[in-house]
Amino acid sequence: MLSHTVLFRLPRPLDPAQQAEFVAALREFAADAPPTAGPVTITTDLGLRDPDNPRVADSSLSTTFPDVDAFAAYLDHPRHQAIVAEVLEPSGVTWLSMQSETSPT
Repeated sequence: MLSHTVLFRLPRPLDPAQQAEFVAALREFAADAPPTAGPVTITTDLGLRDPDNPRVADSSLSTTFPDVDAFAAYLDHPRHQAIVAEVLEPSGVTWLSMQSETSPT
């Protein structure tokens, strides 16, 4: 099984309205994610650290895939392509993505 985790950081100074709009777009994507993905979880930072710290992320997305082929299909899926082109890139957000092997528990 493959785990896919993405950390997002919005441009600073952090605009609460922009952050809410961004998270809403992520949640909309999660509700109708490409079918190769497992359930998609969206989380937001609790604000316990200084948001101006460059090592603080604002939100995250995580999901799982049965194998590398399913992950590749997800990357090529029109819904994934759309969120990158229509939400991530125009918003000026930076993101880090990590894929790892996981074992079901």
